[in-house]
Amino acid sequence: KEKPYTSATAASVREAMGGNRELEEGAGLQLDWTKLDKVASKHCDVVPVVVQDSRSGAVLICAYANEAALEATFKQRVACLWSTSRNELWVKGATSGDTLDLDDVFINCEQNSLVYKVTPRRKGACHTKDQYGNTRVSCYYRRVAPTASGSLQLSHAEPVCPECPVPPAPETVNRAALLVAFAAGSVSAALLTAAVLRRRR
Repeated sequence: KEKPYTSATAASVREAMGGNRELEEGAGLQLDWTKLDKVASKHCDVVPVVVQDSRSGAVLICAYANEAALEATFKQRVACLWSTSRNELWVKGATSGDTLDLDDVFINCEQNSLVYKVTPRRKGACHTKDQYGNTRVSCYYRRVAPTASGSLQLSHAEPVCPECPVPPAPETVNRAALLVAFAAGSVSAALLTAAVLRRRR
């Protein structure tokens, strides 16, 4: 039975995931370039996983999975990942209720990353909340862009009101999905070529 999601739960999740308000809401770029070193230090055998909404194509999460997480994903038919910070199985939604039902799993050409195609049971996927207190649809809610001075700055790219459509514009979705997928090594040249050919038809 799932535990109720409270402010105390949110705080514990934030702490477990190494979150802080400035990092998650601020405009300053604080990319963790040592992330892979931290994962390696845990000595857990994992591969990157891009979790993508089957309906909108939006990238929801980029995380990791090991053999146990992949096995649990197929067995439970929900997105199961491996928490590299807690070094334990992470069944998405077991605490928050934001369960992601599994539709399909794809593997890249080098067999070193995965894509989970999912359908969210509710609207949210991220552990953070927007200005209205709603769980965010995706962990990718800020845009990175250069300023006039040449530095990089973040800006929120999410609906400005609760009634606004949840899925981002298709162009934004495709760009975000490709950037994250490329970073995880999960998009093959064949898939890209097929997408281009479909657009030309």
